Amino acid sequence: MKLVFTPNPKYIHKALVVAHEGGILDRVEFERSVPFDEDTSIWRFNPLGKVPCLITDDGAPLFGGLVICEYLDSLSTTGKSVFPTGHARWPALRQAMLGEGMFDATTNMRVEGWRPESERHADYMLRERRKVINALDMMEREAAQFADAPFHIGHICMAGGISYLELRNPIQEHDMVSGDATFDWRAGRAGLAAWYDKAVSRPSLAYRYEHAVSKS
Repeated sequence: MKLVFTPNPKYIHKALVVAHEGGILDRVEFERSVPFDEDTSIWRFNPLGKVPCLITDDGAPLFGGLVICEYLDSLSTTGKSVFPTGHARWPALRQAMLGEGMFDATTNMRVEGWRPESERHADYMLRERRKVINALDMMEREAAQFADAPFHIGHICMAGGISYLELRNPIQEHDMVSGDATFDWRAGRAGLAAWYDKAVSRPSLAYRYEHAVSKS
C-alpha cells in the first residue's frame, strides 16, 4: 500500500505511529505530494486535494487521518489495537478529536500570521488561540485519567497536537495577549506535561517520517 503525504511530517505522524504499533511499517510505501502545487499528484487519489491519502493494496483510496489510522490498525500483526472497543472507545475518540482540533487551531493561527500584519484578522486569530488554550486545559483536567489508560488513538493525537505547538508556537510568535511572548503550554499543567514527556519516549511516537521515507 502507498501513503501519499506532504513534506510537513505532522500530517502523517499519527499514521506512522499506528503502523509502527501494528508492526506493518514495512508494508507502507511513500509518495510525496505538495497540495498547493498545480500539478500535484494528490488530485488523482483524493478529489478534495488533501493529504494524507492511503492507497490500499487493491488500489482503493482512503483519506481522512483517522480513517487511515483505523484501516492501518485493522491490519495489525502485533495483536494490539489503538482503537478501543466498547465504552472505552468514545473517550478515546473524543480525545483524538481534541488533539486534532488543537493541531488545526495551531495551524490556522500560523497560516493567518503569514498575511501582512495590516491584513490579518485579529478576531479570528484570537478565537483560534482560545481553542488551543481550552484544549490544553481540558487535557490537563483529564490527564490523570487518560494517563492510566492503555495506549490509544487519543494519546497519539493529543501528543501530536502538543508536539506541533511546541515546534511552531504561534501564540508566542504573535504575542496577542499579555504574557504570550513567554507562553509555555507546560505552565500550570504539570499533569499533562508529565504524561507528555513519558508518552513521547514511546518508540512509536519517537519514530519520525524521515526514518520511514528513507527506507521506501
